[in-house]
Amino acid sequence: MKKFSLLVSIVYVCSFGFASAQLQVMRDQATGNPVMANPYPEVKGSQYWTEFDQGSIIFSEKDTAEEVVIAFNAFNHTLEYREGRELMAYSPGRINGFILNAKSAPQLFRSGYNIPGIGSNRFVEILVDGDYTLVNHKYKKMIDDPGATYGSQRAKAFSNTEDLYVFKDGEAFLWKPRKKALVGFFGDEGYSIINDLSNNYKLDLKDKNDIRRLIMLMNAEKNK
Repeated sequence: MKKFSLLVSIVYVCSFGFASAQLQVMRDQATGNPVMANPYPEVKGSQYWTEFDQGSIIFSEKDTAEEVVIAFNAFNHTLEYREGRELMAYSPGRINGFILNAKSAPQLFRSGYNIPGIGSNRFVEILVDGDYTLVNHKYKKMIDDPGATYGSQRAKAFSNTEDLYVFKDGEAFLWKPRKKALVGFFGDEGYSIINDLSNNYKLDLKDKNDIRRLIMLMNAEKNK
């Protein structure tokens, strides 16, 4: 935590312009006070994937701030950091990534992966890292609240969405367990390996945990 505070102090003292590009301080436009209230009071649920908890912010391979209170805003895809009444946000590209729930159930997120139709301005969870990299693109959508009572048709709710992508040599594949899609990305030989592995290990190619295990096994096959 001290490391993070020192880094922020240096950034602000050395260059306000640079700091503004790195940190977005969320403040009330009238009072100038940091904004801590929920900006979506009428929306059911939360914009955060998980609530604020201790985690780590990865600035570079050699520079990580640990034991920082953070949360992933999956609606606008920013990492939010707070201490006391201060609330700041990092957008993808400004940091390499972060680790949520570092002490309980660590989830590693990175930026820079080019999601088809969206671009690289996203944070994705790294499920498998290797020749084949499996990432989970997590985000929240604002939808009509399916549980809204009669007369409140305009009620909104946050909805969780997860899309699995396989990356190989910079190319992305939205995971679809259909033969045509798998052959198109992995080729005939790769599809044959997928078939053999899924049969031998009884893997469900629609289950996230089994897909993760499959990609790990495929990386192991390539490195034999």
